Amino acid sequence: MNKTLQAAIDAAKKKNVSTLVVASTSGNTADRLFELAKGEKLRIIVVTHDEGKPESQRRFSPDIRRKLLANNITVYTHNQSYIFLRKVISKLFGRFGFPRWYGHLRKAKEQYGSGIKVCYIIAQMLIEGEVLRDAKVVAIAGSKSGADSCGIFSVKPGNKWPVLEEVILNRL
Repeated sequence: MNKTLQAAIDAAKKKNVSTLVVASTSGNTADRLFELAKGEKLRIIVVTHDEGKPESQRRFSPDIRRKLLANNITVYTHNQSYIFLRKVISKLFGRFGFPRWYGHLRKAKEQYGSGIKVCYIIAQMLIEGEVLRDAKVVAIAGSKSGADSCGIFSVKPGNKWPVLEEVILNRL
C-alpha cells in the first residue's frame, strides 16, 4: 500500500496535480496517505464506503475521521440516492444506444483491473456530489487488501464521466 500511496504523491508533484482522491473503507489508507503527504502542498479528498449506512454500521474509523477533518482533509460519503438514480437513467438511456456508465466501468476493469475501476467510481462520486467540477486529480484505490492502483484523471463539466489520462500503478 505504501508503494502505491508514494507513487501517487510523486506523480502528483511531477505532473503538477494538486488534488489526491483516495478510497478508504476503514480509514487506514486515508490515514496513511495523510501521514505520507504531510508537508506537501496537496489537497486530499477521502471517499468513504459508508453511504446509506446508519452510524452504528459504518466501517470508517470515527477517530481517523476526526483527525483528518481537524487537519482540513475532506472526508466525503456519497449519497446513495445518486447511485439508484444513475442505475435508472443508465438503463433508460442504454436502450436508446447512449453510452452507459456500467459498460464503461466493465471495460475499465477488463483493461486495468479493479483498482482503476474504483478510481473511476470515486471520481464520479465526487462529480455527482459537486466536490469536483473542473480539475485534474490523482485517484487512488484498490481491492479488499488496500490501495494497489492509482491514475491521473481529468474532470471537466462537458464530460459524462472522469477521463483516465494516465495509469500510474495498477494491479490486474
